[in-house]
Amino acid sequence: MAAMNINEQQLHELVESNKTVLVDFWAPWCGDCRRIAGAYDQIADEYADVMTVVKLNVDEIEGIRERENIRRIPTLRLYQHGQALGQIVEPPAKADIDDFLAGILPKKQQETSAEIHDMIIIGGGPGGYTAALYAARAGLDTLVLERLSAGGQMALTHQIDNYPGFAEGIDGFDLARQMQQQAERFGAKTKNAAVRRVDLKASPKVIESSEGTFYARTVVISTGANPRELGLPGEKDLLGRGVAYCAACDGMFYKGKTVVVVGGGNSAAADALLLSRIVEKVIVVHRRDTLRATKIYHEPLMQAKNVEFRWNSVVTEILHDDLVTGVRIKDVHTGEETELSCQGVFVSIGRKPATELVETQLPLENGYIAAGETTETSIPGVYAVGDVRTKLLRQVVTAVADGAMAVHMAEEYLASI
Repeated sequence: MAAMNINEQQLHELVESNKTVLVDFWAPWCGDCRRIAGAYDQIADEYADVMTVVKLNVDEIEGIRERENIRRIPTLRLYQHGQALGQIVEPPAKADIDDFLAGILPKKQQETSAEIHDMIIIGGGPGGYTAALYAARAGLDTLVLERLSAGGQMALTHQIDNYPGFAEGIDGFDLARQMQQQAERFGAKTKNAAVRRVDLKASPKVIESSEGTFYARTVVISTGANPRELGLPGEKDLLGRGVAYCAACDGMFYKGKTVVVVGGGNSAAADALLLSRIVEKVIVVHRRDTLRATKIYHEPLMQAKNVEFRWNSVVTEILHDDLVTGVRIKDVHTGEETELSCQGVFVSIGRKPATELVETQLPLENGYIAAGETTETSIPGVYAVGDVRTKLLRQVVTAVADGAMAVHMAEEYLASI
């Protein structure tokens, strides 16, 4: 059951009706809003007997963000008996929404099943869903456990031009959805679940999640990577108050303002270029004297009239009152410090592999799961694909190749046991 879209008057009427109401404040341009949509509709279905679940497009109502104090989207706010009980902002997983609701509403029953799947894939990025496609087509009983929606970081990329087969490029979210639909057409199943613990050495292998415990003969780890932080004082507290990690998600909040982009790789260059079309001024702060990004980004950035570069510099402090007011940067050669006035800081300094789930069970190299081109790990029947494994190039196309290879190796393993 899809959550119903409402306007501001309907919101007030629902709140004043004393019903229990969950509202998703969202916008069409917001990448995280698109990613959460499927899980939010599941929430609407699962809690239909105890709660009214609705959505409100903040772009359609002038001034609604200020009146409702919405600083980041999606913001999910729960009302009961005419009062706001709390909210969750940019939930990274459906399980986080369930946890937020727990204690206020009747608890959902977890799934319990003794079924043993041929393959469970943890993470629904391009590598994960390619593995699901190949496994399902090979006749394997295949389950994907994805915490929110297909695609991982790819789903937040509005234009992918380096994946073969799309002459005009393709939106990352759309590509992810097509990958999921293709795998499911051949029988792969998907469950929105946050994996909490795994026992990869057990037989069968055990995966404990927010939706119950699952068992598998083989496991593919496709957990991807998360944005790196600057590690500066106050950085986490200022998230949504001037600090951001995704230009596609939060860029529109800074329309007509000045922002700083920290970084010089592909992600930083893409963020700076996107923001140059939205904000008044973009200042790129990079520790080197030239971009590390591929050449395709250099010319359009250099030609953008509202993009300024601060080379050989690092951000040493985020200046703020209640909101970000600027940054202090330091020249890495001279040590000279300068203050820059801005209203937003977009951190784009790379990603860190999401290996917390397996770090005590699998050997890591520089934080990545040690696995070669066969994707095999140190535990038989366990494979690592995509950004989470050791490799020279982390791209959508290499993640897809990993997914295919993992299933090939898994078929050989299953034939031997």
